Amino acid sequence: MNAPAVKGWCPGALRPMDSGDGLIVRLKLTGGIVAADLAMKIAHWSRRFGNGEIDLTARANLQIRGVADVTLHGLQDAIAEAGLLDGNPDGEAIRNVIVSPLAGLDPRAVLDIRPVVAALEARLAGDAKLYALPAKFCFAVDDGGGVGLGDVRADVRFEAVAGPAFAIRLDGAPDEVLGPCRPDDVAAIAARLAGVFLGRRGDARRMRDWVERIGAAAIADAASLSLIRHSRESGNPFQASAPADGWIPAFAGMTLRVIGVGLPFGRISAGSLQSLAQQAAEASATELRLTPWRTIIIPCPSGEAAERLAQTLPPDAFILDLADPRSRVAACVGAPACQSATTNVREDAGRLAPLVGKHGFMHVSGCAKGCAHPRPAPVTLVGNDGLYDLIRDGAPADSPALRGLTLDEVAIYLRQMAAMDLQGPTA
Repeated sequence: MNAPAVKGWCPGALRPMDSGDGLIVRLKLTGGIVAADLAMKIAHWSRRFGNGEIDLTARANLQIRGVADVTLHGLQDAIAEAGLLDGNPDGEAIRNVIVSPLAGLDPRAVLDIRPVVAALEARLAGDAKLYALPAKFCFAVDDGGGVGLGDVRADVRFEAVAGPAFAIRLDGAPDEVLGPCRPDDVAAIAARLAGVFLGRRGDARRMRDWVERIGAAAIADAASLSLIRHSRESGNPFQASAPADGWIPAFAGMTLRVIGVGLPFGRISAGSLQSLAQQAAEASATELRLTPWRTIIIPCPSGEAAERLAQTLPPDAFILDLADPRSRVAACVGAPACQSATTNVREDAGRLAPLVGKHGFMHVSGCAKGCAHPRPAPVTLVGNDGLYDLIRDGAPADSPALRGLTLDEVAIYLRQMAAMDLQGPTA
C-alpha cells in the first residue's frame, strides 16, 4: 500500500519521511478543513502510532511525528478508514494546493472555492502525466476574501476576481496576469500549465526558475493563455497589518465569528489538539481551519462562543496574543528530531524570542535548508554544533555576517538591535 520511507523527501501518508525522531507522516487535508471530530481522531492517532507530537506546516498540512515502522501500517489503516488516504504515493506527492483558510465562509469572497479546490486536487491526484512534477511544486487558490494568500509562495496561483473568474499568476512574475479563467476550468488549466512546465522546463526545479529563464509571456503563449501586464494592487487589510508570521486575529463584519490561535514554532501536542477540538465542539464550532501561517482558525457561531473558547485555551500551548514574542520567530524542529540539524534550535528559539524587537522577525534554522522559513528574514540564525551563524536580511543559504556565535552572543546582538530599533518586517 505504501512506498518506502525516504530521507529528505517531502513526506506523505503513503510515503513517509525518516527523521531523527522516527517516521513523519503528512496529512494533506483538502482546503485545510478539519472537522472537530476528525481533529480528535488525529490526536488519538498521534498518541497511538507516533510520539504525540504534531507539526502544522507552511502548506497547512499536519504532520504526525515519531511513527515507528511497526506502527506505520496501523496508522495508514486508520487514515484510510477516515477516507483520507490517496490512491497512490505519486498522486499524493503532487497534490499540493494551498487554499484561503475561510473558503466557503467569508462573505467578502468572490465565490465559494471549495468545489474548485476539490476538482483541482482530483485532477492532480488522478493524472499520471503530472506525476513527474517536483514534489514541492504547489498551487494556491485564493477566494478574494478577507484572508488572502498574497504572502504565500506558490508556483501557480489562482486569484478570484469579479465574474466570477480567476486571474493566474506565476511565481517569479507577480505583476503579470494570465487568464482570465472560469471556475470550471481551473483544474484543466492548472494541468495544462503543469504539462507545459514538464515538457519544457529542462533543469528548472520550480516555476520561478522557468519564469526567470524564458519569461511569463512565453509560458502563457505555450499554455494558450492570454497575458495581461499590470501592477498588483494591495487591498487586503490583513496583508497590510499582519505581522511577519501571518497571525490572523478575529475580525468583525461577519455573521460568523472566528478566532485564530497560533502554534508556537508550528508544533502542537496530541493532548493540546484533543483539548482544542473538544473545547471548540463545546463552543458549537464544528471545524478547525488550518492556515499556511502555522495558525489554526476556529469559526464560531457567535462572538460569545468565540470569547468563551479563547478564555479556555492555555497560553503555553497556543499563541493567543499578538504581543506574544513567539509570534515573531520561526523555527524548525532542529536536533535531535531532524537528522540534518546539529543544534536544538527550537529550545533556543524559545529563549531568544523575548529579545526580538516588537516590530522584528527572526528565523532560527537547524541547517541551511531553512524548512521553517526559506525566504529572507531580518535576522536568520543557522545552527551548527551548538553555535550560530547570523545572516542579516537574508535566507539560511546566504552568506552570514557573523559566524560561530554562542547563544549568549546572539542574545547580546538581539538586545543591541532592539535598543537601536533597527529590526523591521521583511519587505
